[in-house]
Amino acid sequence: MQLNELLGIGNFMLVESSYVEQRWLAKTLDYMGKVKRADVAELLRIYDESSALIGIAIHDRELGFWIIFTDFIADQREKEEFNTLAADMEGDRERDVEVSRKSFREGVIEFYSTSLVNRLFCDCDIKEESFYSRARIETLKKLLTIFIGEALIGDTIEIGCGAGEATVALHELGVFPITVDINKCEICRGLEEGVLEPRKSIVLDCSLLSSFFSREFDVVFGFMVGKLTPYEVFNWEKVLREVPKVLRVGGKVLFTVSSEEEVMILNDILKNEFEGEIKENKESNGYFDRWLYTGTLSED
Repeated sequence: MQLNELLGIGNFMLVESSYVEQRWLAKTLDYMGKVKRADVAELLRIYDESSALIGIAIHDRELGFWIIFTDFIADQREKEEFNTLAADMEGDRERDVEVSRKSFREGVIEFYSTSLVNRLFCDCDIKEESFYSRARIETLKKLLTIFIGEALIGDTIEIGCGAGEATVALHELGVFPITVDINKCEICRGLEEGVLEPRKSIVLDCSLLSSFFSREFDVVFGFMVGKLTPYEVFNWEKVLREVPKVLRVGGKVLFTVSSEEEVMILNDILKNEFEGEIKENKESNGYFDRWLYTGTLSED
């Protein structure tokens, strides 16, 4: 896996049981506080490209494998405690390594993706056969080709990706977003099918986007974003309010929904943040991706 290559280590584990839990470090800090000098055969300090400590790895003498501790997405209070504990850790042999923050994040994401598929942190029991509609994928590719032709595609994220049916259309057009969804079994299915990329797929409540990502994306995609009825809009509104917080200046969005009612609700939620446009996708089968909302982040 990528972390093995970046750090030059063998078999390893991360302490937290999900990417999201890396935000709060409950297990990490508890474990680090219990590590004794005699436990550590080798110690590795991990720095990013700005020379900030983002992790520490130990080769546990008794267990016989590496344990990686990291605070790279943690809150400030947890970072301070992490650094205090890390400063007190020692090993028989010690070395430092510098990695790019982006590559390190991809490696952590890949670990949790692989762990999902191996059922280490997931007890999914998916029995039904997976189905990806080729007709829908081809229809999405047509509308995406128009959108991509009008937008500068750089760093992208797809919210509510599910098992990745719409992601297939993006990949076939050369766009490889970070993909996030709250349903870990759907992410697991997409990974098992080889549709979602292990280094880019995260189980995450999208209403927490800005807690895990900075203003680092040029485009946010969302295909069939929820069921935007007046009765169920509250939860999706929390997600949509997060979108502008992770977009760079001039960032764009493309969302699809099934009905005109939904796209009007979408437009109403985002009208103060985006210069938006609504279109009907007449090549839709009548339900999937029938209405499109595209927008550019307002400069105000």
